Amino acid sequence: MKTVIFLSDYEDEVEYQAVFDFLVSDNIRGITVKPCEVSITNSPSGCQFYFRGEELKPDLVIGYSYLDDLIPAFKLMKLWRMSGVKVLNGPEVLFSGQNKDLASAMFNSSDGIRHLPYYKFSTLPEQSKLENIGFPLVAKPVNGACGCGLFKFDNYTELCEWVQENGNVISNYYVQPYIAKQNNEDYRVVVINHKACYAYSRRGVNGHWITNLTQDGSARIFKLHELPDGLVKMAERSSEVAGALFCGVDIALDETGQPFIIEANTCPAIKISRYFPGADNTVEKTFADFIRQELIRHEI
Repeated sequence: MKTVIFLSDYEDEVEYQAVFDFLVSDNIRGITVKPCEVSITNSPSGCQFYFRGEELKPDLVIGYSYLDDLIPAFKLMKLWRMSGVKVLNGPEVLFSGQNKDLASAMFNSSDGIRHLPYYKFSTLPEQSKLENIGFPLVAKPVNGACGCGLFKFDNYTELCEWVQENGNVISNYYVQPYIAKQNNEDYRVVVINHKACYAYSRRGVNGHWITNLTQDGSARIFKLHELPDGLVKMAERSSEVAGALFCGVDIALDETGQPFIIEANTCPAIKISRYFPGADNTVEKTFADFIRQELIRHEI
């Protein structure tokens, strides 16, 4: 029996289990492992890994860690790579995915992607510097998720007031121009092995500018061919730049109908039906198919 590990937290274990369910018939076992719960024995002959009293001998490891689990996961993925284990969405991918300012710089330097400039500061900059970017501005936490901790400022005065109240955390934020979305709607394009496989749109509750589904946003499923021209291609290109073999790319159209990338989530939702009714199991099934192919391709 082959073993696949999702290196993550248990909060979303139901999503990983949805993938595992498609692998059981191929004699592939899936385990969700929290990084800090792994014990390691190292000697000149190599490493042994233990989890809940069992020695871990994975054939494939998938990085899906964030926040406090991130650094412990980096170390484990490095050690497993040293042991010859194949790792998908490894440390480099997760690091840029969890540090969104770095991801923005990667997108801005890449052909085929329209993204947004950003400004990161440790103290309040002069008004002229921010006017060069232009208001409204959105402040985003570098390591944020689920639409939490976002702030929009229509002018420099509003930003100053926020900095005065939150000066102790502004080093953890960066700001970008706010671009109004066509129909106040953006899209999540799920990309596996750099190919789009699923898409849905999101709208904020009562017209709010934050559209994340965990913030009570609403969703609508789209077939890929129904999406505007260039949107899918730009999402796939973004996954390539991020180096992510599985990611959720958030993309929108501006008021002129031109697409722009908001961000690429390297630990996106898998079981989409968990967040809104009507979603099918395409994502978890396609992810399982990709894992199966990777095991075969690497002759594991």
